[in-house]
Amino acid sequence: MKNVTITLPDDVLARARVEAARQGKSLSRYVSEIVEERCRGSDDLLAALEPYLSGPGFPGASKDWPTREEIYAEREEELVRRYESHRLRDRSERAGEAGEVRGMAEGDDQDPYAGPQPSKPE
Repeated sequence: MKNVTITLPDDVLARARVEAARQGKSLSRYVSEIVEERCRGSDDLLAALEPYLSGPGFPGASKDWPTREEIYAEREEELVRRYESHRLRDRSERAGEAGEVRGMAEGDDQDPYAGPQPSKPE
């Protein structure tokens, strides 16, 4: 144990001595127990909040929710379906253009990329 020096107003010191004597304790023991009780109070508060902070709060409800993998798989399937239906539509519209090759991207009317252009004419 360590010794600690504290400063108290005279009236508080007198009341603390009387209360310690009523309980049959030394002033040092009385103050020590008060400090210990106050410090433990914050631990009790944290212990009381632990179940609230650690769980979903609705036992049994969360097991029916889809997992992250299921959500992403569903979204991926939707995007693939959109992409495939778009490609099918493009091919049916261009059925008469068989054999024609255009740039790197189909239907791209722009010139191919020729690299960086100088900012000032030479």
